[in-house]
Amino acid sequence: MDIRLAIFDLDGTLIGALTDFQQIKEELKERLLQIGISREVIGDLTPMYESLFRIARETGRDFEELHRHLRELEVERMNESYLFEGSREVLEFLRDSGIRMAIMTRSCREAAVKALKMHGILDYFDLIVAREDVPVEELKPNRGQLKRVLEHFGVPPTKTLMIGDHGYDIVPANELGVLSVMITSNETGRMSFSIDAQATFEVPTMKELLPLLERLLNVYVVVPAYNEEKTIGKVLDSLLAYFKANHIVVVNDGSRDRTEEIARSKGVRVLNHLVNRGLGGALGTGISFALRKKARLVLTFDADGQHLITDALRVIKPVAEGKADFAVGSRLKGDVSQMPAVKRFGNLVLDWVTALFARKYVSDSQSGLRCLSYDCASRIRITCDRYAVSSEIVIEAAKHGCRIVEVPIRAVYSEYSMKKGTNVFEGVKIALNLLFDKLR
Repeated sequence: MDIRLAIFDLDGTLIGALTDFQQIKEELKERLLQIGISREVIGDLTPMYESLFRIARETGRDFEELHRHLRELEVERMNESYLFEGSREVLEFLRDSGIRMAIMTRSCREAAVKALKMHGILDYFDLIVAREDVPVEELKPNRGQLKRVLEHFGVPPTKTLMIGDHGYDIVPANELGVLSVMITSNETGRMSFSIDAQATFEVPTMKELLPLLERLLNVYVVVPAYNEEKTIGKVLDSLLAYFKANHIVVVNDGSRDRTEEIARSKGVRVLNHLVNRGLGGALGTGISFALRKKARLVLTFDADGQHLITDALRVIKPVAEGKADFAVGSRLKGDVSQMPAVKRFGNLVLDWVTALFARKYVSDSQSGLRCLSYDCASRIRITCDRYAVSSEIVIEAAKHGCRIVEVPIRAVYSEYSMKKGTNVFEGVKIALNLLFDKLR
């Protein structure tokens, strides 16, 4: 993927400390009581920084007087902080990959800088945006703090990765269209409360983040295309928002229109078949090319505009996280409102035929949106030139023990895309081809 900027939360993501935030909260309550603030006014102190603004308004006390106590506690806490295992290796990998880095934290600047210096990682970051650097109403989970980081670097949200351990990190990322990774198991340093938010990717700890990043930065997208001049431009634009141009491989399968010309104008790689070899031939060429380039993940994506880029990210997710070797985007498990009944029936028949040979049922074996790991893709031998390839890939993956998962997706059917893909006649041919192939 074309990641150019990585933004890190600090506490609970890169570093932890023996004193957790619940303890800080209790100590802050005691300090506020000692200076004459009543328990009723202090309340729960969730979240602490915003609560100090409320207390200042309600009591007429100077905010900076109140904030000094929280700041002192945070700075003192950093004396016992430690770097999570894997943090330094991740930072070194990103720097070596030419990716710029920033810190976006709800901690005070003094505490953040102290921790970064103390653990020798300050120089990795081009920017630190602490809570004092933005108005309180812009502080995460509000979008203003993240927006300020994006504007500083001038990097599009789709080429930015937010890495954090809390919903407060993920909510603004989702609102601004920024990719995100949730670190799910770093307990120390995590805020004293939680909110639900769905990240793009998840890993348990920083140690598992490195292989995830290695896979994400080496995704190759294979786009088989035959006479797709009407849609190929928009499809490639959607892919270029997230993927490197030289990692997008259009296999121009003997097109007689402007498919090749339009694809080349987008700066992506174009491989040409002199004659039309069919979907299987195009996928075989594209996947083989990606494997020669040492792709860690191979994503296949139709050229007719039927797939959504957001669904592609969801299909990548389980393979990128190392939880599967092969993910299939299933239209039958997603929104089928636009899927014609005849296609649903045809797919159902082919799914059962595929399951007969694969000994595994996949609810949408004919889906063109799929993601394969390098190991799984390298085991698959494609022999079918035409539409039977979709079943063949599932059968081959199952035969070689690849872990297969299905991800619900939504297919976008237009009058144009309705004319593409399999029909009843093609379905019969696919079934017969598979039968004859397995009986040989």
